[in-house]
Amino acid sequence: MAETTVTTAPPRAPSAGHEWVLPVRLAAIAWRNLWRNRRRTWLTVAGIAFAVWLLVVARSMQDGTFGTMVDNGARLLPGHIQVQHLDYADAPHMEYTLSGGGILQALQATGDFEYLSQRVQGFALVSAGEKSFGAQVIGVEAASEAQWSTLATSHMQGRYLENPGEAFIGEILARNIGVGVGDELVVLGTAKEGGVAALALDVVGVVTSSITELDRSILLVDINDFRDAWHLKAHEAHAVVGIGKTLNRSESGLAEVAAKDPAHNYRNWRDLMPEAEQMWNMKVVTTEGMFYIIAIIVGFSVINTFMMLVFERTPEMGMLMAVGMKPGYLIVQLQVEALLVALLGIVTGGLIAAAIVLPLGSVGIPYPLEGLEGLMQTMTIPERLYPQFELQPLWIAGLIMILGTQVAALIPGTRILRLKPVEALRQEA
Repeated sequence: MAETTVTTAPPRAPSAGHEWVLPVRLAAIAWRNLWRNRRRTWLTVAGIAFAVWLLVVARSMQDGTFGTMVDNGARLLPGHIQVQHLDYADAPHMEYTLSGGGILQALQATGDFEYLSQRVQGFALVSAGEKSFGAQVIGVEAASEAQWSTLATSHMQGRYLENPGEAFIGEILARNIGVGVGDELVVLGTAKEGGVAALALDVVGVVTSSITELDRSILLVDINDFRDAWHLKAHEAHAVVGIGKTLNRSESGLAEVAAKDPAHNYRNWRDLMPEAEQMWNMKVVTTEGMFYIIAIIVGFSVINTFMMLVFERTPEMGMLMAVGMKPGYLIVQLQVEALLVALLGIVTGGLIAAAIVLPLGSVGIPYPLEGLEGLMQTMTIPERLYPQFELQPLWIAGLIMILGTQVAALIPGTRILRLKPVEALRQEA
């Protein structure tokens, strides 16, 4: 009888084009495992979604509030951005001027600005009768600034500037020199070339801005009156002031012009109002700190969930290990389950936050004006708060929750490394 030889073929290595099979299978098994206990899964997803929702909504409300605050502060006088001579911010001398026309055209070309105007300014002695006080005299393009400056709509006596030869003065300064609407005052300063700058003006408006330093020192005049008195040329300005279509667009538009022409000092609202930026950053840190606390609480919840999961599946894991599955694969499967839970929570929380914030960002939230009547007489308070939905806090929340759930799942997952298949199979689920 002829001998028959049986040849056992060596096991084939996985094809180079099928490395994706194992991750896909792990993800499919992990997805099915999540729904073996739907209530527990949804409770975990709800905790993650709540944390994400809270950070996104809180940051949106905060950005809306501080955006309004910064915009109101900028519209009071400094604007969203200013372009100045390189040395003017450190030493505001009269001779540090720039050619305002070219800067205006460059800023307008970006399409990011709603209003742009030129200013000239200096310090002078303001007199009426026998009383004299120092003041900051600012020459403005009144027709332009009246469209955006809250000084033009603040509580005042009289009206804002309209014609040459007029003065718009702070309430405390007016009281110190004893003038009111209809009175005349004299301004004496030092011209650009060292001569005497003199102006005789009629007071047409007295403003109360609620900022003591501003009301004590400000005197607005027509820009051409200032140029004539201080011997400046028609194109000279100490600053080009702009109001952007949004705060972010004002910054991006300014950066675009600065990149093309670095010969000037480009200052955004953060430079003009550093105290506002500091307060904004402080509030952001507070909000994120609150989120981290909630994330830790959610993390403990996830640890508890996966601890229970490991105990329930111990016999199943023992069987898988008995037929050859390595403990590392079981741990990876748990990590994939944690990732899927986190993604479900992030998407759910983000969608709920967007569904709430986006409509409110369009229609606004009415301010509770009861009790603010006295404040409204001296300040411009918007009637509504407009939340600003941003993707950044959603990305931050998502990243933190993914990392947190991975760590939370890994802690009970390390128990798998100590499992012995025989003992695991004997353990009751």
